[in-house]
Amino acid sequence: MKVRVASIEEELFLGEALAVVTVTTNGELKIMPGHAPLLGVLRPGLLRIYSPAQKNYPQGRQYMMLISGGYLEVQADSVTILADAYERAAEVDADKARKILRQAREHFRHATLDELDKAMVELEMAIARMNLAKRALRS
Repeated sequence: MKVRVASIEEELFLGEALAVVTVTTNGELKIMPGHAPLLGVLRPGLLRIYSPAQKNYPQGRQYMMLISGGYLEVQADSVTILADAYERAAEVDADKARKILRQAREHFRHATLDELDKAMVELEMAIARMNLAKRALRS
């Protein structure tokens, strides 16, 4: 299936994929060719794109990035993702991710009722960034 991922600034990915895994407001979603049409709102989290085997990558490739949210459109043969903001796996620094996670946890612990939603989004982003940093170190 054809996959297009874009932000306001640039096109982040355009190509064929065997599967796309992302986080919606209803939880994690895996999209494969032939998926039912869908419009969705994306939550902060990891976006993973699994590409088919190619000459230099006989096992295929996995592209990962952190997105802060956005929108998703799924058709039987295509997926379009509009990301609010993003970080590619190669851009994530593990030490910085740990520091951001500590700060987000602290902010969440001391958040007032009015600040709770924003603190929760910050914490979700920090956890996703840390997960991406861990995955990037393993690959």
